[in-house]
This record gives sequence, C-alpha cells and structure tokens, in this order.
Amino acid sequence: MYAKGGYDILTGTIDNAVNLRFNSNNNLTVLGQLDQGPELTIAAIPNITDPTQLRGLSLMVDSPVSGYAYILRKVLSLYGLYLENGDYTFQVVGSTNLRYADLIAGHLPDGEPVYATILTYPFTSEASFVTPQPNILAQVSDFIQPFSSSALTASDAALSNSTERALIRSFVAAMYAANQYLAANSQKSQKCSIAAIAAQLNVSTAVATSAYNSALNPLTGETSSPGGNFTVSRQGLLNVIDVRSQFGGFAKVPAGFNYAQAILPGTGKLIDYSLLDEAIAATTNYKPKGNCQ
Repeated sequence: MYAKGGYDILTGTIDNAVNLRFNSNNNLTVLGQLDQGPELTIAAIPNITDPTQLRGLSLMVDSPVSGYAYILRKVLSLYGLYLENGDYTFQVVGSTNLRYADLIAGHLPDGEPVYATILTYPFTSEASFVTPQPNILAQVSDFIQPFSSSALTASDAALSNSTERALIRSFVAAMYAANQYLAANSQKSQKCSIAAIAAQLNVSTAVATSAYNSALNPLTGETSSPGGNFTVSRQGLLNVIDVRSQFGGFAKVPAGFNYAQAILPGTGKLIDYSLLDEAIAATTNYKPKGNCQ
C-alpha cells in the first residue's frame, strides 16, 4: 500500500523487522506472520550437485547482511563451508526475482558467471519446469524448522494514525480472508487459487499447481502459522534470531539484551496483534468476489 510518498505496510521477511527494530531502534511492528518459508531452498546451476562443490565459488545474495544470507551461511556451515574462512564469497545481486533470472541464465547481465543462491516461493517451483533445470542442493526446512519467514509489518506511526490504520486493517482483512480461502483447499478454492497464481505470476498451470501445493505445505507454507490466524511462531522467530546471532547480525544490540522478552506480543512491542484482531473480526461476513464465489 502506498500513500503520501511512503509505504503503510510491508509484506517481507520477519528478519527485516527484527533487524531494524533491535539493531536500529526503528519503531516497526509485526502484525502477523504469513508463512514459514515455502520453497526456501539453496539452488545451483545444473553441473553443481552437492553443497560442498560451492567451495571457492561466489554465491548470489540480496545483501550480505540479510536474513537469507544468514540462512545460506548457516546451512553451508553444516557442510563445513564458512564465509569468514574464505571458503566462498558473496555476489550482491538483489531481490530473488533478479537472482532467479541470473541463475537460469547462468550469468549476470554483464556476463559474470553465477553458481548458486537462495530461492523461495514461487521461484523454486518455476525452476523445476525449465531446461536445463537448476539443482536444489538443500531444503532449508531440513536444517532449520520452524522458521518464521514472511510477515505483515507496519510502522508505529502508521498504526497510531486513524486513517492509515483503517487502510492497513482493510489490507490485513483481505489478506486473512484470502488465506482462509486458500486453507479451505476445496475443489473450487483449489481451482480458483491455482488460476489466480497462474495469472498473477504469468506462469503455466503446472507451475501454479506446484506453487499452490507449496503454499499449503503444513510445515512451511502460507497456511502453517500457529492457529491458522497469522500468529507468529515463537520458536520460528527464535530460530530467526538465533541464525542472525550466530553470524554477528546483532552488532548494534547491547550485551545482555533479552530477546525472549522482546518478542512477547503486546501493545507497542515488536509483535502486536491488536490490529490483526480487528481485521479478523471484519472478515466475518466476507464473500469471495468474481468467479470464485
């Protein structure tokens, strides 16, 4: 949502909110969790078939200090590969769609070769339908589980403004209603959801079906949050914090900081469910529109 030159709400990794709130004291609030990392994988070009083959190579990341970069470091450390030891390096490329395109091409736009990166929904599904097909070297859920991933985040300033709060509430209500429709997994909702995914992503029905199944994955998908109502997985969030902590990702946080206390939900805290409660209440009489009624 965009208003007055700024964003009212962000749908992005919960690691971003944790980083900005704890490292920079930004007044950001997580309203709810959307998923636990569907299709979160380490993918490589076709001739690389094992994580140990990444030794000595450069790996694409969005940022060297992002949550995805820390996940990559965590998984590779279990294979004995460490960034700090020079076992591999990072290529800072940008968002997942850019890294996916470069991975499929096998090189950056300037011709520099690429080897591997972190992928997430829906790019892992898309990658399984291209030729030559990238290799999935690791499913992150095999190493870190649960793992809180995408979340709805807003600034405290937006939440305290009645007009902006109403806009955010409407958006969250729509997201919640769509999530409940997805979770129903009825014959009609399945057909309509797959068609919507195919149209939104401009992909084939086969790719959209794979992405749909990933969204419904009971461990990592978009319907896997505790209680099915966007509540944040406490252990999943603790795992996010733990991975970032292992690689110096809280350099600006004072020693002795109580993370366990800091992630308890409450007014004005990192996690605040008050707007989510309002949004859920607003969906009581929600009916899908269009051909999916």
